[in-house]
Amino acid sequence: MFSDRRWAIITLILLLGALGRTLHISEQSFWVDEGYAFYHAQSPDLLTSLARDTHPPLYFAALRLWSELAGHSELALRWFSLLPSMLSLALIFQLARELIARRTGASRGQKHSAPYLAMLMLVLADAENFLAAEARHYTWLVFLVTCSMLFFLRWIRQSRRSAHLSWILAAALMVYTHYITAFAGVAQGLYALICLRGLQRKRALSGLVLAALALSPWLLLVGTKQVGNSGANWSVHLSPAVIRDIQVKFFTEQWAFVLALMLLGLFTVVYGRDQLYRLRWEPASWLLLLWLILPFSLTLIANEFLPFLQPRRLTLWTPAIALLLALGLSNVRPPIRNLLIIALLVYGVFQVDFYRVKPQWRAVAELTTRYAVSGDLVLTDIAGGDYQLGYYLQRDLPGGKLLPDGIRYESLKIQRDFYPETYESWLPQLLDRFDTIWLMHWSNDPSAFNWLRELGFARTADFLHAHDGGASGAIDMHVYRYDRFAEDPPLVQFNNGMALKTAQIVEKPLRVDLLWQTGEELHRDFTVSVKLLDENDLMVAQHDSQPQVNLRPTSGWHIDETVFSPHELESSRNWRSGEYRIVIELYFFEAGQLVTIPTASGSNAFTLATMHLENANDSG
Repeated sequence: MFSDRRWAIITLILLLGALGRTLHISEQSFWVDEGYAFYHAQSPDLLTSLARDTHPPLYFAALRLWSELAGHSELALRWFSLLPSMLSLALIFQLARELIARRTGASRGQKHSAPYLAMLMLVLADAENFLAAEARHYTWLVFLVTCSMLFFLRWIRQSRRSAHLSWILAAALMVYTHYITAFAGVAQGLYALICLRGLQRKRALSGLVLAALALSPWLLLVGTKQVGNSGANWSVHLSPAVIRDIQVKFFTEQWAFVLALMLLGLFTVVYGRDQLYRLRWEPASWLLLLWLILPFSLTLIANEFLPFLQPRRLTLWTPAIALLLALGLSNVRPPIRNLLIIALLVYGVFQVDFYRVKPQWRAVAELTTRYAVSGDLVLTDIAGGDYQLGYYLQRDLPGGKLLPDGIRYESLKIQRDFYPETYESWLPQLLDRFDTIWLMHWSNDPSAFNWLRELGFARTADFLHAHDGGASGAIDMHVYRYDRFAEDPPLVQFNNGMALKTAQIVEKPLRVDLLWQTGEELHRDFTVSVKLLDENDLMVAQHDSQPQVNLRPTSGWHIDETVFSPHELESSRNWRSGEYRIVIELYFFEAGQLVTIPTASGSNAFTLATMHLENANDSG
């Protein structure tokens, strides 16, 4: 039984872990892999969907069930990764006790500091903190590998059938979550060959064979189809930069200090009365050493034949690092041990070593849906996959979809990857059915641009989102608007050469979308003013800006270029239901004075429309 003091320590460590994993869980947008996970989880045919992927099915099937219960919000989907990360803290406590019992023969290390330190080191592991805030399977990978190691050692100590079956089940589940966890099974097998004898060794090896055979039905169904898929090529080759990246992400910038403590953790320090000590190698350390070395070395070897090396995929060794750090610290006597713990704690809380800035896909999707209206076509074409944009545009939440009804959405990336034989004929037929198209583009494929130009579309807007891609540099994400319109006379011509080509009134919320064109060079920056006037010509709403929300000053226009200019009219709460006019003016400032540009007919303003507006709060 634990004392109140020990329960208090465990509680504080768990609270620190929960805080670190939840503090910024919704800060960043979904990235492509998270969108891909949701895409698979919601696919009507999960088997066919995953055959195009490079992963086994357990996480995606479980995520589908979870999303049906918890919903499809970013927070709900990421909580499915946070929960196993918190459970891993409890598991590593028990695993550390099993290791101590294996080393000392004590009753599962109840009075040893290593279990508490192992929890703390896993709390501070940046890999776990970062990946717990992603809707991906990596924290489940860590949880199930830790489960497997715990039941493996427990079975060795107890020789009970229940522990043996629990270990085999955990080993099977971990490889059904991610193929790379098989390397943890290899580590267990080598440990059995080195440290176990007789019948126990045979039962250990047969257990691993059974766990491997459990995966065979899945491999027979889709395993061969997954080999060579595009996702398998999202890997890196070993280089000094990659080694440095792995070094910092898992061993921190204090890597020399961390590795020294881990090396010490492989031994037991035996102190004598005169304070002299010796290092004693522990057979149980073979398991931790193999847990560290084999996943990395086997990944490097396999990467030469089937590329899949990515630093985040090495997260299965995170618990081993935490355990070795804990054992190393427990070998040091107070007060030096306390100082080392404080140093690791302060560094872990205030320094982040495993982190990357994700593209602002949420903002990109919101920008598009802010201006797209019923009857428009929305396209995405993102190198590496645009499932994250599909998530934001199509998810079915209690508050409704982000993409309004009446807007068609298609992913060019998915069409090109999954239906290459029909893509070139499908795309022009699709484009030709619409007059306004929004294209979110972050790709080297020019097919959409080529066909839009061929079909007579003109680019009327380019909303740019800059993204700091880190080592890869700045990456520009574009949201383009394309329009196609008849060669009719403009709605109105202004004396500065600007012509209002078309206009569209969007009622909820009230917005006026204008398309401007010029037949001559403009040497000034003109401002567009859109006003809502009541029947007494009193202004109740106004929006002034340069075209394309101040992003396209007129002095930079080309002759015959068409530019999109949306104007949102936020009316006063006191306006009443009745007849209103929407008028448009052009002006510029000269010597501090406002100069209005008249229309070709000599008027200072153009009346676009007269309309009846209802105010639901108008009791009169």
